[in-house]
Amino acid sequence: MLKAGIDWGRRRAPELTLAAFASVVFLAFLGSVDIWGKREQRASAEAIDTVQNGHWLVAQIQGRPRLEKPPLPRWTIAALIMLTGRQDEWIVRLPSALSALGMVALVYALGCRLGDRSVGLAAGLVLSSFVFFISELRQAGNDGPLALFTTLALYAAWRRLHGGQNADGTEQAGARGWAILMYAALGLGFLTKGPIVVILVALTLVPYLVQARRFRAGLRSLLDWRGILLFLFLALSWPVPVLMGDVKAAEVWYLEMAQKAGSAGIQHHRVRTLLALDWPAMTAPWLVVATVAVVMPMLPRGRSLRAQVWFPWWWAVGNLAMLCFWKVAKPNYYIPCLPGAALLTAIAWVRMARAAREPGTSASPLRMLQLHWLFLFAAALAAPVVVQHRAPQYLGWALTLSGTLSASVAASVWAWRRGADAGSLAPIAATLAATVLSVYGVIGPADNPTHSHRALAATIDRLVPAEQRTIMFFHELDEGLWFYLRNRNLQPVPGSQPKYNDALELVDEFRENHLVWDRNERLKLEKGILLDWLRNSDGTVPYLLIRSKVLDLFGAELNGLALPVYRERGLKRNELVLLRVVPQCPVATGQSSPGSTLR
Repeated sequence: MLKAGIDWGRRRAPELTLAAFASVVFLAFLGSVDIWGKREQRASAEAIDTVQNGHWLVAQIQGRPRLEKPPLPRWTIAALIMLTGRQDEWIVRLPSALSALGMVALVYALGCRLGDRSVGLAAGLVLSSFVFFISELRQAGNDGPLALFTTLALYAAWRRLHGGQNADGTEQAGARGWAILMYAALGLGFLTKGPIVVILVALTLVPYLVQARRFRAGLRSLLDWRGILLFLFLALSWPVPVLMGDVKAAEVWYLEMAQKAGSAGIQHHRVRTLLALDWPAMTAPWLVVATVAVVMPMLPRGRSLRAQVWFPWWWAVGNLAMLCFWKVAKPNYYIPCLPGAALLTAIAWVRMARAAREPGTSASPLRMLQLHWLFLFAAALAAPVVVQHRAPQYLGWALTLSGTLSASVAASVWAWRRGADAGSLAPIAATLAATVLSVYGVIGPADNPTHSHRALAATIDRLVPAEQRTIMFFHELDEGLWFYLRNRNLQPVPGSQPKYNDALELVDEFRENHLVWDRNERLKLEKGILLDWLRNSDGTVPYLLIRSKVLDLFGAELNGLALPVYRERGLKRNELVLLRVVPQCPVATGQSSPGSTLR
């Protein structure tokens, strides 16, 4: 038994190495950086509300229902908090990190079927070292789980479409269970981020089947009434109960999708740029090979692998083209397509690595490999120069990593000359792992004080008496404060917030013909809401949080109504001011002003 285990370990050493590498990349120092980004803040605030207030169907943040995103990631985080008793960054990010590991396993398995073992290993290494993929999947949110279910759906679809060969050489379909698994993954993806999962999968499968001249036969294989019923059950298990309780939810969902596509008639704050322009950042450090992979199927040498290449090509490139037509397309929308880009890159790398070693073949594959190595070497040399100008305090780290990357390029060349295909990617990927450990273990935590709300929460707990559980806030705060401020109840000033969100509020005001277009007039109305609340305060809720820039706009009109207790300065996020409200109405008999206990 022991000998069999050792033999198995030797045979599977590359796969075990890939698993260990991916685990380090996505799990090491997962909780060392505080909750910074907007998406992470919202995800954590939703989960905390779910656990503390039991809002499993519809969470509330900022004092209003959070209907914009489906609940599966929130449910997962909340369940982990309840099961483990932990409420920290590591638990909040764990579902996304595990999603990344699941995708690495799936692209390995799919790569082995699209090509061979080398393609599978290369795909796993490439996906685990996409810098953008690493940074996104180490954050809490909906995009990581959505990418996992998209990848699972496409993997199951491939297994259903390409089950094997009949005795006469024709291809037969895989087991029907693969089709059911595809629909289950689609349903879970719908519960994660809505109908976009269906669009991503359809824009991969339909063009692929048309190009392979298998459209009708492929659809017949994929259609399964049990799977469709399972998809509908999963996909509708949340929207239907929500709609039964609030029919306005449908309008919130439509507006959320229509804003992205540009059909809502509302100008988004993000300037529209073609998502394709973010291709270099999304595919670094494999930009050269990934770009070659995009054009590879159109070249004469790519025709022999048409099915193997076009499937990930439509996944990566077809969906990229679709997103380029969106009014608002952020790079994180492309995360579900990065596994396809990794497969496409892996196929291109293995083909070029093998072709470049064949005597008498074209010099193009070797030149492309050399261009890739040269690009990385130049990046290694340029990194310290850039860091010296932008963040000189990290120059020592930059020099160390620059030397490591240069050495890894040399090791990659050496491994390729020794006949390694996927193995020649390993030195460069290992350098990326070392960089991840450095950034998230040492460099990132040093910036926690300027981005996080942890220190503010501690200051509020110190300044505000423990018995004063409720703290008011005006209009909105960064949601990260909900994660770090325990045993306090943050409530909005009445009338300062929309019932659902600002966009829907504007639409409703426009329909009712009382939309105030002038910015100064809107500011005056907002100021009036705060002033009315302060003037009618009886001192029972004596503390108020407001953004510094909003307080500066309101200016001296707050004098005599509220006194500053604490103001944040020099931070890289929205700074807040804690105010003590001066009671304007007589305090009820027997009560004392809580403000008198201010330390």
